[in-house]
Amino acid sequence: MSYMRIGLAFARPFAPVFALALLAGTVRAADFDLCVRGTSLETTHTARLKLTVEGADVSAFAPRLGAALANRRLWNSQAEKVFGTGFDADLCGPEVAVEQHIAVTLDDAQARMLAAEATRGAGEGLAAAVDRVLGGGATPAQAEPPPPAAAGHGEEVRDAQGNLVYNVLRIYYATNRGANPAAPVDERFGGDRGPLSFGSVEVTVPKSHKLGSLEAPSLLKLEFTADPKKHVILKSVTPLDPDAWRAQIGKRARGLDNPGILVFVHGYNCSFADAARRAGQLAYDLNFAGATVLFSWPSRAEVVQYTVDEQNAEWSVPDMQAVLASLSSIAPGTPIYVIAHSMGNRVLTRGFKALVDKDKLARREFKQVVLAAPDVDADVFRRDIAPAILGKVPRVTLYASSNDKALMASRDLHGGYHRLGESGKDLVVLPNLDTVDASMVSTEFLGHSYFGDSRTVVDDLKYVIHESLRPQERERFSLEPVRDLALGVYWRFKGSSSPAPAHAP
Repeated sequence: MSYMRIGLAFARPFAPVFALALLAGTVRAADFDLCVRGTSLETTHTARLKLTVEGADVSAFAPRLGAALANRRLWNSQAEKVFGTGFDADLCGPEVAVEQHIAVTLDDAQARMLAAEATRGAGEGLAAAVDRVLGGGATPAQAEPPPPAAAGHGEEVRDAQGNLVYNVLRIYYATNRGANPAAPVDERFGGDRGPLSFGSVEVTVPKSHKLGSLEAPSLLKLEFTADPKKHVILKSVTPLDPDAWRAQIGKRARGLDNPGILVFVHGYNCSFADAARRAGQLAYDLNFAGATVLFSWPSRAEVVQYTVDEQNAEWSVPDMQAVLASLSSIAPGTPIYVIAHSMGNRVLTRGFKALVDKDKLARREFKQVVLAAPDVDADVFRRDIAPAILGKVPRVTLYASSNDKALMASRDLHGGYHRLGESGKDLVVLPNLDTVDASMVSTEFLGHSYFGDSRTVVDDLKYVIHESLRPQERERFSLEPVRDLALGVYWRFKGSSSPAPAHAP
């Protein structure tokens, strides 16, 4: 357990905030059991913190004070925004990190000034005040530095020496796959149809994880079994009734500054276990601090079962609609972000269209929708789907590629009809659709999973999910415009050696 004692002193007049509580005089030490979080584009830290305060009553703003101190002491001031609340295992995660202990001694005047800063936003003013008092932001010396905090709100698993081994993330699922409760965890849900059911899974992410990687055993490395120290694995599956599922998601989505809900819909040839692993990897790589939800439809997870997957995708649309409707009503005002991949875009787009057709107001809870390598008939999308789902809310991003071999095969299988996820002369560019050509990003052999396997795309997704930046606002980071006389304006990643647009002047 790490421990420090800080004497806070201020040189400027204090604001008369919380005066009645603080003018009562010196008080004995008070302990606060807190869950604190610090966020930025590149990192999210969450920790359980015991804050001890002597000399003044800070109960009215102890969570924010604890978060500001945690950012400075535990996270090297990496967070741009900090938040705190009373400890709650569902927010902090099970046994998140080692409980940290920070102690401060304040007089009434110092506490009143901190209280004034604590009322001015997401902790920036309070953090600056703490930095000034502690000597311009320098981290105080300490005999025993604390271990690094976990990203998001997952459990940290450590060895006997206290070194981080892997993180455990909680992912919520809704699935209409047939279940076999007696089967091993990786085979709990198969490729047959079943009733819609709900629950949570635990997914491990190793300390050695690299952004944009979905680590798995490799025969080339003589790895024959999954190891949480090296691989992203599905650790456990816990069924939940619908009410408990909604309650847990709502708590995580709203808690610690309303981070929202991230929904992932997988594609063709994908098992439940692999879909859960991908959802965990995305949540971790995107530093998403809210509730992550996987919708898993009954893919057979076999290359030769493409047509069966197509039928099951179509069959799943009503359940997709039901899940989207449920999520949109869990926490009104809480943002929902959706990422769908490959054939999963058929399930998502048709389910979302059905939702909007039934209740146009439901769409206002959805902030961003990402269509990644969609295996959807481009003409059908233009005619039937785009008019229903494109508009001011949600913002819709399309990632397409001319090097996607899986979509080339799908096009051939469907009589040569272009897929929405293909670029080139038939790239889909529409009003209210942010089209990004990802043809030149580094990816695996098939060129189909770049949305999660390419660091370039994952970094771009951070700006979409965390900051809701439009493509023109991402020019200074990752994108550049392409102006095509026939297609209009779309975007591609900077530094690409893509050929000139097919309809360039």
